[in-house]
Amino acid sequence: MKSNPSLIERVFRLAVTTGVAVAIAACGESPEKLVSSAQDYLAKGDAPAAIIQLKNALQAAPDNAEARFLLGKASLETRDFAAAEKELRRALELNQPADAVLPLLAQAMTELGHQEALVKDFGDRKLGDAQAQATFQTMLGDAFLRQNDRGAAAKAYAAALQAKADYAPAQLGRATMLALDGKYDEALAEVDGIIAASPKLARAHGFRSDLLLAKGDRAGSRKALEAAIDSDPNFLPARLSLISLLTDEGEYDAAAKLLEGTRKLAKGDLRLNYLDALLAFRRGDMTRAREQVQQILKSAPDHVPSLVLAGAIDLREKQPTAAEINLRKAVSRAPTHAGARQLLVQTYLRLGQPAKARDALQPLVEKGMPTNPQLLLLAGETYLANGDAKAASAYYQAASSAGQAPGVAAKTRLGQIALATGRAEEGFKELEAASELDAGQYQADLAIIAGHLRRNEIDKAMEAVKALEKKQPKNPLTFQMYGLVHLAKRDVPAARKSFEKALELQPNYLPAAYNLAMLDVAEKRPEDARRRYEAMIAKDDKNDQLYLALADLQARTQAEPKAIGETLQRAVGANPQSVPARLALIEFHLRNKDTKAALTAAQSAVAAMPSDPRILDATGVALEAAGETNQAIETYTKLAALQPQSPQPLLRLAGLYARQKDTSKAVDALRRAQKLTPNSRDLAPQLAQVYVAGNQPEEALKEARGLQKSDPKFAGGYVLEGDVYVAQKKFAQAEKPYREALKLEPKADAVAIRLHRALVDGGKAADADAFAKSWMAENPKNLTMRLYLGERELGAKNLKAAAAQYQAVIAIDANNVIALNNLGWIGGELGDPKALGYAERAVKLAPNSAPVLDTYGMLLVRRGDAKKGIEYLKRASELEPRRYDVRINYAKALSQTGEKDLARKELEALQAIPEDFPGKSEIPALLKTL
Repeated sequence: MKSNPSLIERVFRLAVTTGVAVAIAACGESPEKLVSSAQDYLAKGDAPAAIIQLKNALQAAPDNAEARFLLGKASLETRDFAAAEKELRRALELNQPADAVLPLLAQAMTELGHQEALVKDFGDRKLGDAQAQATFQTMLGDAFLRQNDRGAAAKAYAAALQAKADYAPAQLGRATMLALDGKYDEALAEVDGIIAASPKLARAHGFRSDLLLAKGDRAGSRKALEAAIDSDPNFLPARLSLISLLTDEGEYDAAAKLLEGTRKLAKGDLRLNYLDALLAFRRGDMTRAREQVQQILKSAPDHVPSLVLAGAIDLREKQPTAAEINLRKAVSRAPTHAGARQLLVQTYLRLGQPAKARDALQPLVEKGMPTNPQLLLLAGETYLANGDAKAASAYYQAASSAGQAPGVAAKTRLGQIALATGRAEEGFKELEAASELDAGQYQADLAIIAGHLRRNEIDKAMEAVKALEKKQPKNPLTFQMYGLVHLAKRDVPAARKSFEKALELQPNYLPAAYNLAMLDVAEKRPEDARRRYEAMIAKDDKNDQLYLALADLQARTQAEPKAIGETLQRAVGANPQSVPARLALIEFHLRNKDTKAALTAAQSAVAAMPSDPRILDATGVALEAAGETNQAIETYTKLAALQPQSPQPLLRLAGLYARQKDTSKAVDALRRAQKLTPNSRDLAPQLAQVYVAGNQPEEALKEARGLQKSDPKFAGGYVLEGDVYVAQKKFAQAEKPYREALKLEPKADAVAIRLHRALVDGGKAADADAFAKSWMAENPKNLTMRLYLGERELGAKNLKAAAAQYQAVIAIDANNVIALNNLGWIGGELGDPKALGYAERAVKLAPNSAPVLDTYGMLLVRRGDAKKGIEYLKRASELEPRRYDVRINYAKALSQTGEKDLARKELEALQAIPEDFPGKSEIPALLKTL
C-alpha cells in the first residue's frame, strides 16, 4: 500500500519561471540606462541578464529604488528567494509602491518558509490596487494556514475575494480549508469550478491532483498533474509531484526523463536531488542515491526526509551503525514521523539491541493495536526479539488477518514461534495454513521443512518438500531442499542427484553448485567441483558470484595463492562494478601480506567506484598496510565527508593520527566521532589511550573522571582511571579505582583480572593471591579468572599450580578446549599418564585448531606413535603456516622418524623467514643433526 504525501505540504508549492539567457552589461553606462536595459531583458523573460544590469546600476547608485525593486523581482524569477526578500524589503524602505512590492515580497518569504515574519511584519497592511490586494491577502491567507490559524486565514481569503471576486488563488485557499476539514468532495467541486473558469491555471490542476490522491485515486491524480504541466510547463510543484508519483508506480524511466527536464528549470533545487536519490534507491543504485542525499545534507543537515532516506540506504548496504545515527537524528527532529521510527526499529533489531527497538516502537503502538500490516509485523518481530512471545503472537495474529501477503508472513512467524516454544502441532498447523494462502509464497514451506529437520523428522521433512514441489515444480530451490533432506538421511547419491536437478533447472543456481562442490571436496574430488564452476562460468562469464565461489573452493582446497588471486581478478573483470569482488581481491592480498598488490587492487576499485564507502574504507586499510599513512588519511577524510553521520571514518582517522603522534588531531577526530556516537562514553577509553600515548596522562585522567561524574553507576569510568595509572606503571594508584569498579560490578572478571595483575606488578603478590582466593570463593563458577590464573602459573613454569587451575576449569566445564589442551601439554611435561587423554578430548572438540593438533601430535610422537603424530603435526602446520613454533615441532618429529630430507626442507624454509620468532635460535643446531 502506497502512502500519500501530507496534503498541507503539497498545497503550498509555488511555481516560478527561470530565465535561460545570459548577457554581459556594457561598462560605463549610466544607472538609468542600465535599469532601462534590465527592463527590456525582463520583458523578454531573460532574468539572469537583467540581474547583471541591475547589479551594475546599484554599484553606481545604491539607493536607486526602482533598481532594487527590479532586482528583487528578477531574483524571484531565478528562484533566489533570499536575495529577492532582501532587495524587495530594501525597495519598500526606499518608498517603492507597496502595491507593486508586497505581493512579490510575500511570495519570496513564503518560498523561504518565513510565514511567521510575513504575518508579523506585514499582516495588517492593506493595498489600494485590487489585483495587488487580492494577491497579497491570498499570500497572507496561505501564511496563516501554514501556522494553523484558520480563522485569520479565512478572513484573509475573504479580503482577497472582496478585492477581486473571481480571484482563483483565493478561491483555492478557501477550497484548501475545506480539504483540511476532510471535506474532499466539496473541495473538489469548488476546484472543478475554478478550472472551468480558468482552465490554464496550473495551480488549480495541481491542487486537484492532491485532492484525488487523498481520495486514493492515483490515476486521476496523475492526469491532473499532467494537465497542470500542459497548462504551464514551468509549474515546478506539478513536475515534482509527478516525478514522485511515477517513482512510486515503478515507472522509473519516465520519472528519470521528467527529472532531467526539470533540472533545466530549477538548477540547484535540492528537492530535485532528493527525488533523484529516491529514484536511484528504488532502482537499487545505492552509490548514486547516497551521493544525491549527501549533497542535500551538506546544505540542510536537518532535512528529515533526506535523513530518513540516508538511513534506508545505510540499512540496504548493511551499515546499521550509520543508519542508527541518521534515523535517530530524523526522529529527534520529527518524533511523529512513522516511517523514520519504523526504520529505526528495524535498525536496532539489526544491531541486536531489542530493548532499544522496543522503546523506539512504543509511540507507534501505544494508542492501541495498529492497522498497518507492515507495522504489525515489525511490532511482532520486536517483541519476539525481546523474548515476549505472547505480545509478539498478538501482533502476528492481527497481521494474519490484515491481507493476503501480511497474512502469509504473520502465520509463518506464528508457526515459527510455536515450534520454537515447543508447541510443534500448533506451529506446523499455522505454517501449513500460511502455505495454503498463497501458492506463490514458499517461506512457510521452508519453515515447515526446517522445523521437521530440526526435530530429526526426516520423513515428514521429505513430505513437506514434496508439497513444495507441487507448488513450485520448476523452482531450483525445491530440489535444493530435496538435496538437504537427502543429506540429513545420509543418502549422498540422492542428494547429489537433487542438487544436479536444481542446476538443470537453473544452470547458474549457485547454492546447488556450492553444495555439490562441498560433496566433491568431502569425496576428495575437488577437480570435479572446479570443472563444474568453470563450466558455469563459460555459460555466464559476467557472473562475478561464480568466480567468488570458485575462489572459495580454491582456498578450501589449499590452492596456490597465485591461482586464487587470478580467479578473484577474473571476478573483477567480469563485473568491474561488483563491490564484493573488489573487496574480496583487496582482502585476499592483505591476508597474504602482499600490500603492493592490495594497494593496486584498491586504487583500481576507487577508479571504478570513487564514491563507494566500502571501497574507500578498504582502500584506506590497504594504504595503512602499505605504510602510506598520509594517503590513508586523505582517503578516510573523503569517506568522512561522504558519510558525515558515521563515526567509523573518524575513528580510522584518529588511529592514524595517533600513530603519527599527532595527539591534537587524533583527539579532534575522536571528539567529532563522539558527537555522532549514541553513547559518548564508548569513546572515552580511546581518548584516554590517545592522551596517554601523547604523554598527556592528566588529560586521560580527566576523561576517566568526567565519565565517573556523568555516569557514577558505570564501572567503566573507574576501570579507565585504573588503566591510565597502569599505563604509567603507577600500580599502587590503580588499585583504588579498580576496587571502586568492582563495588559497582562485583562479578566483572575482566576488572578482577586487572586488579590482580596490578597487585602483582606492584609487588603485592601476597595481596594478589588473597584477592584471587576471595574473589573465586564469591564466584566459584567463573572460568575466565581460573584460565587467567592458570596462564600466569604456566608462564612462571609453575606447572602443578597451573594444572590445578585447569582441573578446576574442567570440573565446571568438561569440554573447555583451552583447559584440556593445556592439561595435555602440562601432563606431557610432568609425565602424567592422563595427558594423552586430555589432548585427545581437545582434538575431538576442536579438530581444526593448530595448537590443539600440535599438542596431541607431540604427545603421540613421545608415546612412540610417531607416524600418527606426524599426521596431526603436519595438519597443524598447514592450518596455521605462520605458527612457526608448530612448524618447528613438525620438523623435530620428522627428524625423529628418519624423514631427514623433509625435516631439513622445513627447517631451511623457517630459517629463511626474515622476522624473529620463538625457537628460531634452535634451527642451526637442529640442522646440524640432520
